[in-house]
Amino acid sequence: MKSNEASRRSFLKSAAVLSAAVSLPTLITHKATGANPIPKPVAASDKVNLACCGIGNQGGSDVNSFFRTGLCNIVALCDVDMGAPHTQEIIKKFPDVPRFQDFRVMMDKMGSQIDAVTAGVPDFAHFPIVMHAMKMGKHIFTEKPMGRTFNEVELMIRGAKNTR
Repeated sequence: MKSNEASRRSFLKSAAVLSAAVSLPTLITHKATGANPIPKPVAASDKVNLACCGIGNQGGSDVNSFFRTGLCNIVALCDVDMGAPHTQEIIKKFPDVPRFQDFRVMMDKMGSQIDAVTAGVPDFAHFPIVMHAMKMGKHIFTEKPMGRTFNEVELMIRGAKNTR
């Protein structure tokens, strides 16, 4: 048992020294060049205009995560149940953002103002949102599973190839 403990300790010490050695050049470079590892704020005009389908539960978490990056403007919110308690947090956070209950209406009315779309909705709705967004030439982020059937996924892959 003692030899196992000694080899574990030895391994942990070696790993700690190696980790420090690997990190040191990055720290020195940032210090010497004055480079800041924290990204600078991005101008509003350089941000992605993001429309969010599904703003409660996981979809709400997605909206918050994307917004925290500082790289997007939330330009439209879509959820079938805007009155649900789990959607209210996002609605309160973005009170002036247009809201929709149908992603097709949202895309028709705001398509020219949207660069990308999130689909944080129940699994059965991933396919129609993804296909509609791709057909309109929009970037799309969808939760897993991408589709419910192999056929849906194959159609999405073909759709993505056609939008290149």
